Amino acid sequence: MPIARRKQIILSQTSYYHCMSRCVRRAFLCGYDKFTGNSFEHRRDWFEKRLAKLSSAFSINVCAYAIMHNHNHLVLHVDTERAKAWTDIEVIQRWHSIHPNKTITAMYIDPQQREQLTPIQLSTIYKITNIYRERLTNISYFMKALNQYIALRANREDNCSGRFWESRFKSQALLDERAIISCMVYVDLNPIRAGIATTLENSHYTSIKRRLACLKVGKQPLELKCLKTPLQSGPSFINIELICYTHLLRQTATRLKNARIVNTPSMKIKSSILEQFGIDEDNWLTLTSHIEEEFSYVVGSVTYMEEYRKKLHQKKLKGISTALRLFK
Repeated sequence: MPIARRKQIILSQTSYYHCMSRCVRRAFLCGYDKFTGNSFEHRRDWFEKRLAKLSSAFSINVCAYAIMHNHNHLVLHVDTERAKAWTDIEVIQRWHSIHPNKTITAMYIDPQQREQLTPIQLSTIYKITNIYRERLTNISYFMKALNQYIALRANREDNCSGRFWESRFKSQALLDERAIISCMVYVDLNPIRAGIATTLENSHYTSIKRRLACLKVGKQPLELKCLKTPLQSGPSFINIELICYTHLLRQTATRLKNARIVNTPSMKIKSSILEQFGIDEDNWLTLTSHIEEEFSYVVGSVTYMEEYRKKLHQKKLKGISTALRLFK
């Protein structure tokens, strides 16, 4: 039985989530449709630009993404502490950057109009601002602002109406660092596993392509949550070295592309990240190829999954036996 969204996303258990949306009937509405000969490749660019805009407005960081021809994957991190530090004016400005309007909150931003507001109006604005602040840390509102925008724009282009996405979105809670890094690699390697890319550099519309492009000029992409470097680290960074992460991606991609070749010593994955997390190579390849199939709504070690299950008051939680096997 499906779990309600409010139970799937529990920020007290984890602030990291894997979200996925798929087009209706698995149609090629975001890429090249070989049956009709129509190309909708430009819509993937819409998606990437919209994603960057939303990450700058919401207090939700994008850790990884892959925009495929008929679906997309995101790894998101909710930063509630950053949203608490915003002023009321900043909250309103951020919300209006996504949802422009001329309501009473727009008057509050203008110093001259603000002086003319009555105490009752100010009280209403403070209540609305608290609602906006909560929404700016809400994954459901983030995904709605992303998917609804793409659907409306695509329907206008096709001169039609109706569903563009087959459902709201699916999500998996990532409960620990091993789950987070496994899912990030799973997302970044989507084009290579699908056979539409051969290298990280030509994996178009993915976070790793964006990271590598910025790495060439010695920077990190502002629209993505940063990985650690020898000169940069801190609570706002993911606890993984950028160079080590890239090296692990390349090795994993090579192993996945040559899955049928006998595993020789030269092909073994040698990564400090796998040693750090204690993940066996075979289990790692399973995680980075089938994390959606092996787990349901929750990914992590058995201990964390049991805590999550008790929080939900569920008798069973799919994936606990898998966690016991893969996260030894």
